[in-house]
Amino acid sequence: MLNRNKLFFFASFLILVSSSLSAQTSSSSPYSRYGIGDLQFSGFTKNIGMGGIANGYNPGYNMNITNPAAFSSLALTTFETAVNMNQVQLKTSSKTQNINDISLSYFAFGFPIKYKKWGTGFGLLPYSNVGYSINDLQTNAAGVTERHTYQGSGGLNQFFISNGCSPTKNFSVGMNASYLFGVISQERRIEFPYLSNYFNTRITRETSVGAVYFNFGMQLTFDSLKFASGDSIKMLDQKLNSIHDSLEKVNNILVKSTAEQKTTWELTLKELNRQYAESDSVKKHVLNRNAKSDWSLTLGLTGSPGTSLAAKYTSVTESFLYSAFDNIIVRDTVQFTDGKSGTLKLPLNIGFGMMMKEGNRWLIGSDVTLQNWKDYSIFGVNDSLGNSWRVSAGAQWHPKPGQNDLMDKKISYWKKIQYRMGFHYGQTYLQLRNNKLMEYGLSIGLGLPIKRSAAMLHLAAEIGRRGTTTEHLIQENYLKLSVGFTLNDRWFIKPKFD
Repeated sequence: MLNRNKLFFFASFLILVSSSLSAQTSSSSPYSRYGIGDLQFSGFTKNIGMGGIANGYNPGYNMNITNPAAFSSLALTTFETAVNMNQVQLKTSSKTQNINDISLSYFAFGFPIKYKKWGTGFGLLPYSNVGYSINDLQTNAAGVTERHTYQGSGGLNQFFISNGCSPTKNFSVGMNASYLFGVISQERRIEFPYLSNYFNTRITRETSVGAVYFNFGMQLTFDSLKFASGDSIKMLDQKLNSIHDSLEKVNNILVKSTAEQKTTWELTLKELNRQYAESDSVKKHVLNRNAKSDWSLTLGLTGSPGTSLAAKYTSVTESFLYSAFDNIIVRDTVQFTDGKSGTLKLPLNIGFGMMMKEGNRWLIGSDVTLQNWKDYSIFGVNDSLGNSWRVSAGAQWHPKPGQNDLMDKKISYWKKIQYRMGFHYGQTYLQLRNNKLMEYGLSIGLGLPIKRSAAMLHLAAEIGRRGTTTEHLIQENYLKLSVGFTLNDRWFIKPKFD
């Protein structure tokens, strides 16, 4: 029969699948009008709490889809999900507006195929979000006031299947095979608010994408014990136990031996004592070395090649008037394009990262990501995007690591929590009015273990800024809150009975 953890997983999985299929991606940024919208961070809540570091992250009991090579170290069946809450302040040189939204962030399920050697997983998360509504009053060449309205919604989602394996010790490779799908709806209206006898214009466009996309990763780990001989504590214990048994037997024989026999057995006893002391000294040396040298350094590399994805769009241009009740009355269809096929070209993406760990007590890492958005195009249009880059750094501290600590009432709960912090700084792909839009953010996070279960609640908060108020642009000041959940369990292992 399924235990409570498995039943909880299946119930959560069904709820999240049904809600994600019916939910609309959420965004509140006017900058999502450009390209394919607001690009979403592919990491999970714990990564957000550490500034977004992920390329060198190799957790073992959590998933890391940013670098699929990390799936090779997956130790248990793992389920992860999260909800994001955003508060954004849109600011110009003269106006300020506050917007709030909440959305499902991701869900993912992974499990080891071969312990610490091969792991796989799948899940769903947003790739880009579109959501904006902009009104702008302009005066044309004839001196007539025009109201320009821009609205958009939708975005792209990413269903992924990840695989990671470790062909040799301390080296792993992986691949994400993703299906990108979704619809981006955009509408533009040109209206004459003070002239009722002028025809207004409305242009609507829907772009749909559905195609397979790949990205790859690798990780190389240097651990402290790699540079020393690999003595086995288990083998040393077996040897000490064997010598100890031999010493007991010899002592029993000595009690019953004659004077002539005792001389021989005393020499044997002396040799066994020497062997025991020597093996015990070796064991103490190995334990001492392990205690002082429990660190590792992981280097990570991720990348995805420039890819052309199949896409279609439908476009309608209409002239219309408003009725007395502000209903739209279409007078004429000026242009209509139905389901025209084309391509969406995603750019080359490369990421580098490193992470240093001291056991499970602390870790510190950094990432650099580069994207060649100058090569982006959709139906042959480049949209004037520029290359982007991002630098991230973060750390985690766990005062009392270890699975048994949760059940130890002598240890304060605050010492069982994982504490995280980080920052990121980068250049977005937006270049507007001769300004390269920059973004930066500071983040903190907590990993809260849930008592009497192999589960953890993750909290992350990020405060940051994107854009500028110069050249009549918009500055976004944001606060992002993420609440994630991880459940670990031991599945697919046959019970054994003695």
